[in-house]
Amino acid sequence: MYVRPVRTDEPSPLSDDERALLDAVLEHDFPGVRELREQAQHVMAKKGCECGCGTIDLVPDGTPVHRSDAPNPVPVDGIVSSPDGEEVGGLILFVSDGMLQSLEIYSHGEPLPLPGLDQVTWRA
Repeated sequence: MYVRPVRTDEPSPLSDDERALLDAVLEHDFPGVRELREQAQHVMAKKGCECGCGTIDLVPDGTPVHRSDAPNPVPVDGIVSSPDGEEVGGLILFVSDGMLQSLEIYSHGEPLPLPGLDQVTWRA
């Protein structure tokens, strides 16, 4: 089941589904992930793309946090599958200047809304 929060250019708290996806990426171990986990507790989201996909930009809430030395993009990819198991797209977490930047949702066809966590398998 696809879940699509209505996002605008105004930052607001992450939805439960956005939070679940972000946390799932950050459950993997890679250089700089500890700082990204800290940052993730202090971000909001806004619309990240005009095409209609589920991409969100991550915006700090103003709480002081440590910058990360994580690579950009982080070395964990999410593979998004349709209910019948066909790969329909993916998910990439971007970092800029040591700070969480965006959670990109890409597709192999029409714009893909934010997937549910149960549609994603992880490749590190």
